[in-house]
Amino acid sequence: MKMTLTEAMKLIKELDREKDDLIAFEDRNCYCSFKENETKVPTGYDYGATRKRVDEIDAEVLKIRFALARANTAIALEGFDMTVAEGLVWIAQLQEKRRQLETLAGAIQLTRRITPNGILEYTERLYDVGAAKVQAAETVRTIHALQVAIDRANLLNFIEI
Repeated sequence: MKMTLTEAMKLIKELDREKDDLIAFEDRNCYCSFKENETKVPTGYDYGATRKRVDEIDAEVLKIRFALARANTAIALEGFDMTVAEGLVWIAQLQEKRRQLETLAGAIQLTRRITPNGILEYTERLYDVGAAKVQAAETVRTIHALQVAIDRANLLNFIEI
């Protein structure tokens, strides 16, 4: 079966949802309570069938994830000198960098306060707050461009499952 990377990721989500539903049904119905001299009320639960389907789902997800991982290491990102796999790692690094730069950019370059004993105290940032704002904005633009390139690769490239 041939599908885009995006379709494969959606299929994984559907399979994961089906597995979660099966396990939730199992958790609710794998037992029954009854009183002495009463007939057990069947719950519709079948241990063997449930375990078999969960194993089938796991095998299918494994196969799809492996195909995605293999493709991600081979597909180049348009506009970037890297593969999808490298782009995914880099985007995580850029997100962390963005958070730190936005914290630095949110500061005031020079502040002052009066201490409890009446002395004027200054606090000065040892970096250029304006430069941090510019670098934070550049990082956000790079993240957006990289995400678009990853999305495009996921929509335009096919894998065989």
